[in-house]
Amino acid sequence: MATAVISVIVGAIISYFIAKWQMKKNEIVHFSINSYDIGKGLSDEFPDFKLHFAGEVLADNVMVLKGGFMNTGRNDINGLKGENDIKMILPEECKFRTVKVTSSTEDLLVNANISSKNIINFGINEIIKANEYFKYTAILETSKEVKNISEKIKIQHRILNTDEIKDVYIGEYNKTKNNKILKIILKTFYILTIIFSMFIILHSILYPKMQLQILNNATNTEVQMFVGTQSQIYVTEGDWVNPFVHCDIINQKELETNYTIAPQTNYSTYIVDIIIKIGWLVILLPFAFSSYCILFLNRNKHIIDVIKANES
Repeated sequence: MATAVISVIVGAIISYFIAKWQMKKNEIVHFSINSYDIGKGLSDEFPDFKLHFAGEVLADNVMVLKGGFMNTGRNDINGLKGENDIKMILPEECKFRTVKVTSSTEDLLVNANISSKNIINFGINEIIKANEYFKYTAILETSKEVKNISEKIKIQHRILNTDEIKDVYIGEYNKTKNNKILKIILKTFYILTIIFSMFIILHSILYPKMQLQILNNATNTEVQMFVGTQSQIYVTEGDWVNPFVHCDIINQKELETNYTIAPQTNYSTYIVDIIIKIGWLVILLPFAFSSYCILFLNRNKHIIDVIKANES
Protein backbone atom coordinates (compact mmCIF):
# COMPACT_ATOMS: atom_id res chain seq x y z
CA MET A 1 0.00 0.00 0.00
CA ALA A 2 2.77 2.43 0.97
CA THR A 3 4.64 1.59 -2.23
CA ALA A 4 1.57 2.36 -4.34
CA VAL A 5 1.02 5.70 -2.60
CA ILE A 6 4.66 6.72 -3.05
CA SER A 7 4.52 5.68 -6.72
CA VAL A 8 1.42 7.84 -7.28
CA ILE A 9 3.06 10.84 -5.58
CA VAL A 10 6.29 10.45 -7.57
CA GLY A 11 4.29 10.04 -10.81
CA ALA A 12 2.26 13.18 -10.08
CA ILE A 13 5.42 15.21 -9.40
CA ILE A 14 7.09 13.97 -12.60
CA SER A 15 3.94 14.71 -14.63
CA TYR A 16 3.80 18.24 -13.20
CA PHE A 17 7.39 19.03 -14.17
CA ILE A 18 6.96 17.48 -17.64
CA ALA A 19 3.86 19.63 -18.25
CA LYS A 20 5.70 22.72 -16.98
CA TRP A 21 8.64 21.92 -19.23
CA GLN A 22 6.34 21.54 -22.25
CA MET A 23 4.82 24.98 -21.60
CA LYS A 24 8.21 26.59 -21.16
CA LYS A 25 8.56 30.20 -22.25
CA ASN A 26 10.62 31.27 -25.24
CA GLU A 27 14.31 31.78 -24.57
CA ILE A 28 16.78 33.99 -26.44
CA VAL A 29 20.40 34.41 -25.34
CA HIS A 30 22.87 37.11 -26.31
CA PHE A 31 26.38 35.75 -26.70
CA SER A 32 29.51 37.91 -26.74
CA ILE A 33 32.34 36.62 -28.91
CA ASN A 34 35.03 39.28 -28.72
CA SER A 35 35.86 42.97 -28.63
CA TYR A 36 39.16 44.60 -29.47
CA ASP A 37 40.67 48.01 -30.14
CA ILE A 38 41.87 49.13 -33.58
CA GLY A 39 45.07 51.13 -33.83
CA LYS A 40 45.17 51.84 -30.12
CA GLY A 41 48.05 54.16 -29.27
CA LEU A 42 49.38 54.36 -32.84
CA SER A 43 48.25 57.98 -33.32
CA ASP A 44 50.47 58.99 -30.38
CA GLU A 45 53.54 57.40 -31.93
CA PHE A 46 52.62 58.23 -35.52
CA PRO A 47 50.74 61.54 -35.78
CA ASP A 48 50.04 60.91 -39.47
CA PHE A 49 48.22 57.63 -38.69
CA LYS A 50 44.46 58.08 -38.97
CA LEU A 51 41.56 55.68 -39.32
CA HIS A 52 38.91 56.52 -41.89
CA PHE A 53 35.38 55.24 -42.44
CA ALA A 54 33.10 56.38 -45.29
CA GLY A 55 35.40 59.30 -45.95
CA GLU A 56 35.39 60.49 -42.33
CA VAL A 57 38.28 60.40 -39.87
CA LEU A 58 37.52 58.24 -36.84
CA ALA A 59 38.41 59.04 -33.26
CA ASP A 60 41.52 57.62 -31.64
CA ASN A 61 39.48 55.06 -29.67
CA VAL A 62 37.95 52.66 -32.20
CA MET A 63 36.65 49.21 -31.29
CA VAL A 64 35.27 46.15 -33.02
CA LEU A 65 32.46 44.37 -31.17
CA LYS A 66 31.37 40.83 -32.05
CA GLY A 67 28.47 38.83 -30.70
CA GLY A 68 25.07 37.43 -31.60
CA PHE A 69 21.64 36.21 -30.53
CA MET A 70 20.38 32.60 -30.48
CA ASN A 71 17.01 31.01 -29.86
CA THR A 72 18.13 28.53 -27.18
CA GLY A 73 14.59 27.49 -26.24
CA ARG A 74 12.53 24.53 -27.42
CA ASN A 75 9.98 26.62 -29.32
CA ASP A 76 10.15 28.44 -32.64
CA ILE A 77 9.44 32.13 -32.05
CA ASN A 78 7.06 33.58 -34.61
CA GLY A 79 4.85 36.60 -34.95
CA LEU A 80 7.87 38.90 -35.16
CA LYS A 81 7.46 42.15 -37.07
CA GLY A 82 10.98 42.67 -38.31
CA GLU A 83 11.20 46.15 -36.78
CA ASN A 84 12.60 46.75 -33.30
CA ASP A 85 12.37 43.27 -31.81
CA ILE A 86 15.70 43.46 -29.96
CA LYS A 87 17.50 46.60 -28.83
CA MET A 88 21.19 46.60 -27.86
CA ILE A 89 22.35 49.60 -25.83
CA LEU A 90 25.97 50.58 -25.14
CA PRO A 91 27.28 53.20 -22.68
CA GLU A 92 26.84 56.87 -23.60
CA GLU A 93 30.53 57.28 -24.46
CA CYS A 94 30.11 54.84 -27.37
CA LYS A 95 29.08 55.70 -30.93
CA PHE A 96 28.25 53.07 -33.53
CA ARG A 97 29.65 53.64 -37.00
CA THR A 98 28.36 50.56 -38.77
CA VAL A 99 27.11 47.04 -38.10
CA LYS A 100 26.95 43.87 -40.20
CA VAL A 101 24.64 40.92 -39.49
CA THR A 102 25.21 37.30 -40.54
CA SER A 103 22.39 34.75 -40.11
CA SER A 104 22.86 31.04 -39.48
CA THR A 105 20.39 30.13 -42.27
CA GLU A 106 19.15 31.79 -45.43
CA ASP A 107 15.59 31.72 -44.12
CA LEU A 108 16.45 33.80 -41.06
CA LEU A 109 16.10 37.41 -42.23
CA VAL A 110 17.45 40.01 -39.82
CA ASN A 111 17.94 43.72 -40.32
CA ALA A 112 19.95 46.04 -38.09
CA ASN A 113 19.75 49.81 -37.88
CA ILE A 114 21.54 52.32 -35.70
CA SER A 115 18.65 54.28 -34.18
CA SER A 116 20.87 56.37 -31.90
CA LYS A 117 24.59 56.84 -31.56
CA ASN A 118 24.85 54.05 -28.97
CA ILE A 119 21.77 51.93 -29.81
CA ILE A 120 21.27 49.22 -32.44
CA ASN A 121 17.82 47.79 -33.22
CA PHE A 122 17.66 44.25 -34.57
CA GLY A 123 14.50 43.27 -36.46
CA ILE A 124 13.68 39.61 -37.15
CA ASN A 125 11.43 38.90 -40.10
CA GLU A 126 8.52 36.64 -39.02
CA ILE A 127 10.27 33.73 -37.25
CA ILE A 128 13.45 32.51 -35.57
CA LYS A 129 13.51 28.74 -35.14
CA ALA A 130 14.95 26.83 -32.21
CA ASN A 131 18.78 26.87 -32.35
CA GLU A 132 18.80 29.48 -35.11
CA TYR A 133 21.05 32.47 -34.49
CA PHE A 134 22.51 35.56 -36.05
CA LYS A 135 25.87 37.20 -35.42
CA TYR A 136 26.81 40.84 -35.64
CA THR A 137 30.08 42.71 -36.11
CA ALA A 138 30.01 46.40 -35.19
CA ILE A 139 32.56 49.19 -35.47
CA LEU A 140 32.26 51.92 -32.87
CA GLU A 141 34.05 54.94 -31.56
CA THR A 142 34.44 55.80 -27.89
CA SER A 143 35.12 59.20 -26.35
CA LYS A 144 37.37 57.46 -23.83
CA GLU A 145 38.81 54.00 -23.29
CA VAL A 146 36.09 51.50 -22.34
CA LYS A 147 37.22 48.32 -20.61
CA ASN A 148 35.18 45.10 -20.56
CA ILE A 149 32.62 46.56 -22.93
CA SER A 150 30.84 43.20 -23.29
CA GLU A 151 29.82 43.45 -19.63
CA LYS A 152 28.31 46.91 -20.18
CA ILE A 153 25.90 45.90 -22.93
CA LYS A 154 22.20 46.24 -22.08
CA ILE A 155 19.56 44.27 -23.96
CA GLN A 156 15.87 45.10 -24.31
CA HIS A 157 13.25 43.28 -26.38
CA ARG A 158 9.58 43.35 -27.38
CA ILE A 159 9.07 39.64 -28.07
CA LEU A 160 5.96 38.11 -26.49
CA ASN A 161 6.15 35.15 -24.09
CA THR A 162 9.91 35.59 -23.79
CA ASP A 163 11.91 36.06 -20.60
CA GLU A 164 14.70 38.56 -20.16
CA ILE A 165 17.50 38.00 -22.67
CA LYS A 166 20.50 36.66 -20.76
CA ASP A 167 24.11 37.36 -21.71
CA VAL A 168 26.91 34.78 -21.93
CA TYR A 169 30.51 35.00 -23.09
CA ILE A 170 31.73 32.30 -25.46
CA GLY A 171 34.99 33.86 -26.69
CA GLU A 172 36.69 32.99 -29.95
CA TYR A 173 35.26 29.50 -30.19
CA ASN A 174 37.25 26.75 -31.84
CA LYS A 175 35.73 25.93 -35.22
CA THR A 176 37.18 22.42 -35.39
CA LYS A 177 34.72 19.59 -35.89
CA ASN A 178 33.04 18.11 -32.82
CA ASN A 179 33.81 14.59 -31.64
CA LYS A 180 30.16 13.55 -31.63
CA ILE A 181 30.83 9.90 -30.77
CA LEU A 182 32.77 10.85 -27.61
CA LYS A 183 30.01 13.26 -26.55
CA ILE A 184 27.36 10.57 -27.03
CA ILE A 185 29.40 8.08 -24.97
CA LEU A 186 29.89 10.59 -22.13
CA LYS A 187 26.22 11.58 -22.05
CA THR A 188 25.14 7.94 -22.10
CA PHE A 189 27.57 7.11 -19.27
CA TYR A 190 26.31 9.94 -17.04
CA ILE A 191 22.64 9.24 -17.69
CA LEU A 192 22.96 5.47 -17.12
CA THR A 193 24.96 6.09 -13.92
CA ILE A 194 22.24 8.35 -12.55
CA ILE A 195 19.41 5.99 -13.54
CA PHE A 196 21.19 2.92 -12.10
CA SER A 197 22.05 4.68 -8.83
CA MET A 198 18.51 5.96 -8.41
CA PHE A 199 17.12 2.49 -9.11
CA ILE A 200 19.36 0.91 -6.46
CA ILE A 201 18.42 3.44 -3.79
CA LEU A 202 14.68 3.52 -4.54
CA HIS A 203 14.61 -0.28 -4.73
CA SER A 204 16.23 -0.55 -1.31
CA ILE A 205 13.65 1.86 0.14
CA LEU A 206 10.45 0.71 -1.57
CA TYR A 207 10.95 -3.02 -2.08
CA PRO A 208 9.19 -5.09 0.64
CA LYS A 209 11.73 -6.65 2.98
CA MET A 210 11.47 -9.76 5.11
CA GLN A 211 13.24 -10.13 8.44
CA LEU A 212 13.64 -13.68 9.69
CA GLN A 213 13.34 -14.91 13.26
CA ILE A 214 15.52 -17.93 14.07
CA LEU A 215 14.69 -19.99 17.19
CA ASN A 216 16.65 -22.72 18.91
CA ASN A 217 14.09 -25.52 19.32
CA ALA A 218 15.77 -26.89 22.45
CA THR A 219 15.85 -23.62 24.42
CA ASN A 220 13.13 -21.68 22.54
CA THR A 221 15.48 -18.67 22.41
CA GLU A 222 16.17 -16.41 19.44
CA VAL A 223 19.62 -16.67 17.87
CA GLN A 224 21.58 -14.96 15.11
CA MET A 225 22.80 -16.95 12.12
CA PHE A 226 25.49 -16.08 9.58
CA VAL A 227 27.13 -17.74 6.60
CA GLY A 228 30.93 -17.53 6.41
CA THR A 229 33.15 -17.13 3.38
CA GLN A 230 33.61 -20.92 3.15
CA SER A 231 29.84 -21.54 3.43
CA GLN A 232 30.07 -22.38 7.15
CA ILE A 233 26.88 -21.75 9.12
CA TYR A 234 27.56 -19.76 12.31
CA VAL A 235 25.08 -19.56 15.18
CA THR A 236 25.37 -17.14 18.11
CA GLU A 237 23.21 -15.47 20.73
CA GLY A 238 25.11 -12.22 20.16
CA ASP A 239 24.23 -9.47 17.70
CA TRP A 240 27.05 -9.97 15.21
CA VAL A 241 29.97 -12.24 14.46
CA ASN A 242 33.34 -10.99 15.63
CA PRO A 243 36.37 -12.48 17.38
CA PHE A 244 35.00 -11.61 20.82
CA VAL A 245 31.69 -13.46 20.45
CA HIS A 246 31.54 -17.22 20.70
CA CYS A 247 29.90 -18.83 17.67
CA ASP A 248 28.95 -22.41 17.03
CA ILE A 249 29.37 -23.95 13.60
CA ILE A 250 26.55 -26.26 12.49
CA ASN A 251 25.88 -28.28 9.35
CA GLN A 252 22.82 -28.34 7.13
CA LYS A 253 21.23 -31.31 8.95
CA GLU A 254 21.56 -29.62 12.35
CA LEU A 255 20.03 -26.48 10.90
CA GLU A 256 16.96 -28.34 9.65
CA THR A 257 16.56 -30.41 12.85
CA ASN A 258 17.40 -28.05 15.71
CA TYR A 259 16.25 -24.62 14.46
CA THR A 260 13.05 -23.02 13.26
CA ILE A 261 13.17 -20.14 10.77
CA ALA A 262 10.06 -18.01 10.31
CA PRO A 263 9.22 -14.52 9.02
CA GLN A 264 9.11 -11.88 11.71
CA THR A 265 6.11 -9.62 11.09
CA ASN A 266 6.32 -7.30 14.09
CA TYR A 267 9.52 -5.41 13.51
CA SER A 268 10.44 -1.85 12.58
CA THR A 269 13.26 -0.67 10.33
CA TYR A 270 16.27 0.49 12.24
CA ILE A 271 16.64 4.27 12.29
CA VAL A 272 20.27 3.86 11.23
CA ASP A 273 19.16 2.18 7.98
CA ILE A 274 16.78 5.05 7.24
CA ILE A 275 19.49 7.65 7.90
CA ILE A 276 21.94 5.82 5.62
CA LYS A 277 19.41 5.65 2.77
CA ILE A 278 18.45 9.30 3.15
CA GLY A 279 22.15 10.14 3.20
CA TRP A 280 22.65 8.33 -0.11
CA LEU A 281 19.79 10.31 -1.63
CA VAL A 282 21.22 13.58 -0.30
CA ILE A 283 24.56 12.71 -1.90
CA LEU A 284 23.13 11.44 -5.18
CA LEU A 285 20.49 14.05 -6.00
CA PRO A 286 22.92 17.01 -6.15
CA PHE A 287 25.20 14.88 -8.34
CA ALA A 288 22.30 14.05 -10.64
CA PHE A 289 21.23 17.69 -10.81
CA SER A 290 24.79 18.88 -11.48
CA SER A 291 25.23 16.32 -14.25
CA TYR A 292 21.92 17.41 -15.79
CA CYS A 293 23.04 21.05 -15.70
CA ILE A 294 26.40 20.20 -17.27
CA LEU A 295 24.82 18.15 -20.05
CA PHE A 296 21.70 20.15 -20.85
CA LEU A 297 21.72 23.59 -19.19
CA ASN A 298 25.18 24.90 -20.02
CA ARG A 299 24.28 27.78 -22.35
CA ASN A 300 27.89 28.49 -23.30
CA LYS A 301 28.51 24.91 -24.36
CA HIS A 302 25.16 24.63 -26.16
CA ILE A 303 25.74 27.82 -28.16
CA ILE A 304 29.28 26.83 -29.11
CA ASP A 305 28.14 23.35 -30.15
CA VAL A 306 25.38 24.76 -32.37
CA ILE A 307 27.71 27.28 -34.02
CA LYS A 308 30.42 24.67 -34.56
CA ALA A 309 27.96 22.24 -36.12
CA ASN A 310 26.65 24.97 -38.44
CA GLU A 311 30.05 26.31 -39.49
CA SER A 312 32.06 23.08 -39.72
